[in-house]
Amino acid sequence: MTLVSFPPSPARHFAVVVQVNYLSLSVVDLVAAVPLEKKKRLSLELMRISVMSQLQRSFSMEFPSLVSLKLPSPMETHLWYIRPDEVKSPSLLKHYSQLLSPSEKDQVSQLRGDALKKNALLARTLVRTTIARYQTNNAVDPRSLMFKKNTYGKPEVDWQNYKNYNNPPLHFNISHTDSLIACGVTVHVPVGIDVEDKERKIKHDVLAFAERFYSADEVQFLSTIPDPEVQRKEFIKLWTLKEAYVKALGKGFSAAPFNTFTIQSKAGTKGEYNLCKTSEMTTSSLEKTNNCNGGWKFSLLELADSHYAAICIEDDQASSGGAPMRVIVRKTIPFVEDELISESKLLKVV
Repeated sequence: MTLVSFPPSPARHFAVVVQVNYLSLSVVDLVAAVPLEKKKRLSLELMRISVMSQLQRSFSMEFPSLVSLKLPSPMETHLWYIRPDEVKSPSLLKHYSQLLSPSEKDQVSQLRGDALKKNALLARTLVRTTIARYQTNNAVDPRSLMFKKNTYGKPEVDWQNYKNYNNPPLHFNISHTDSLIACGVTVHVPVGIDVEDKERKIKHDVLAFAERFYSADEVQFLSTIPDPEVQRKEFIKLWTLKEAYVKALGKGFSAAPFNTFTIQSKAGTKGEYNLCKTSEMTTSSLEKTNNCNGGWKFSLLELADSHYAAICIEDDQASSGGAPMRVIVRKTIPFVEDELISESKLLKVV
């Protein structure tokens, strides 16, 4: 876990230390009946929460520096995520709003409901602060970032506005649910991500819903699963992977309907998938597929024990040599806390 550097403030430092010391004393009474090892973990977690709350409450109106990072390596994706329910400070949210452009502020203000406004603000903050971390040679203020959209409406950083920027251009993509917001970053190759709540309910019959949107191969796969709960989860995993591919492609759903391609688990692997393009659509029999792999790499992970996260990047054969995608995951509260979760090999891969 990394805490960012704040402008010197003896009062703030004293307040945090006092809060931690006070909490470390009071925790003994709170967890007296808990076994020793659990007691230690609980005490540490309560102290961490206390420090984070104090930092959010006493956040100054000066922007501290973001922790800078090296650019992602070829065929590597950095995935950042934030939990909206962990950002509670009104002063911190006000601080985040200062990062947005006037048009972004207007878009947020027009949303109905405080929860929607907060999540939209956090999504834009996550994008701006994530991208700004990687400008190690020519620092970019997150407030100065400008964006454009491609022909199909996919957001991109407008790097032409940075004349002195010599690093390879970063690609990003964002996805969110009510309880988690994620941003993926790559260099050189397009990226698409999607996150879905593992407990998301399907209002309609799973197979009937799949027949409307999925390829015949995928419907056949789902039909072989007798357990309704397992079938629901596999449906969501497929949806997450397909959404990530369409977003990486950058052409929108109309240019790549879900039933025109098949996602298949790669034999002998866990969390790796092939893309197979549908050669001909039929309704009476299983369609034939070709072009498996299709020049794209996939990864499917669990985030925070509550969400599936799918990542899709274009396969740069010269850089990858056939190796699987590498994923590094970090959890953040921008300007307050960054936590390295792990590389994908240590995460729960599904």
